[in-house]
Amino acid sequence: MGRTRASSASPPTPPRRRRARWSLFGRRGNRRVRLTSGPALPRVGDGAGQALAAAWRRARRPLVIAGAALLVVGGAVAAHQLVTRSPHFAVRAVRVVPTPRHASEEALATRAAIPSGTNLFALDLEAVAQRVAEDPWVARVKARRELPNTVALDVEERVPAAVVALGPLYLADPTGAVFKRATPDEAARFPIITGLDRDRFVDEPERARADIREALAVVAAWSTDAARPALGEIHVDHAIGLTAYTTTGVGVRLGRAGTEPPAALAARLARFDRVWASLAATKERPRLIYLDNRARPDRVTVKLAAPTPTSPSAKAPSNSEI
Repeated sequence: MGRTRASSASPPTPPRRRRARWSLFGRRGNRRVRLTSGPALPRVGDGAGQALAAAWRRARRPLVIAGAALLVVGGAVAAHQLVTRSPHFAVRAVRVVPTPRHASEEALATRAAIPSGTNLFALDLEAVAQRVAEDPWVARVKARRELPNTVALDVEERVPAAVVALGPLYLADPTGAVFKRATPDEAARFPIITGLDRDRFVDEPERARADIREALAVVAAWSTDAARPALGEIHVDHAIGLTAYTTTGVGVRLGRAGTEPPAALAARLARFDRVWASLAATKERPRLIYLDNRARPDRVTVKLAAPTPTSPSAKAPSNSEI
């Protein structure tokens, strides 16, 4: 028998077993577990996950707004504490704008009554303005801050237009408001309005202001012609109206001219100009000129003054119509 030769081929290698790994759940390898039955687990974007995400979106904006509001409020409180306690903003000056013509800047600063060292931002500006407005020359005032340490007073002063006799003499502005006692120097600068009763002025202030405005309308119209004699007084009489007196004592009766249209008052004063020029040409001295003839408004009556006793041609005064 022939010899059997051994095969040169290697025996087959048995399959290598994978080494098990240790885990917290025991000695086993990682495996995927796929469920073949039962309900599916919720995924993000499905069902409960979507509800959770929507709830967060709804809650996120109010939370962000609330947080921002807390930051703003906290910052504002901190800033307020800083500026109202810092010595850098302590008031050191009071400035009046514009520079007053009648009131004293020092007097207005004194009326402001701002204690030295008062914080500029802790100051009650409305109260300051009310105190300054008590000055009779102040018509309107506004107080404001000027950083870092100045209070500015924007002051509008009253404009004197006439002197009103109410026992003592007072200054009145163009609106007819009486605002202060007149000094002798102030009284000499303006025509005096007389004839107003003090008790009636107190009881009927608006009526009194209307009378003053009527007299001021005559003063304004009279002053449009520099050739006219200077006015010294406007007398108010509720029965006969207004009578203007020149500084030399000549009376010009105008009636209720102050309540008439400006054209009517201008026409009366134009007639006065012609009469005044005629009297100057004849060198006659008038005592009273009547411009209030309602029946014949184009007619002017003149009451002449008595001639001087030393005049050789002295005779009794007479009235003449022009």
